[in-house]
Amino acid sequence: EVMNLIVRANQKQMEEEKNMCEALNELFAEELKEADLRGRKEGRREGRREGIIQGENSGIKLAKKVFKLTAKGCPVENIAQECGISVEKVKEILE
Repeated sequence: EVMNLIVRANQKQMEEEKNMCEALNELFAEELKEADLRGRKEGRREGRREGIIQGENSGIKLAKKVFKLTAKGCPVENIAQECGISVEKVKEILE
């Protein structure tokens, strides 16, 4: 008898808390959605920045290698093969 009363009281309390959580979620849903979108946008922006930096560093490293091999007198075809790029790309770097 007492145990049933306690169980029912706990169930009622849990149901009220669940309803409160749902109400809060509905209340803040739009703000949470906007915050999520802002976070995703900032994440993409940061990812682009990092990608640009990495791309620039890779390009600089590749150009240095092409110039170094050219200075050693390597043929353009060998440079292309060594660097894993096309002959046209080697010529473009050397322009």
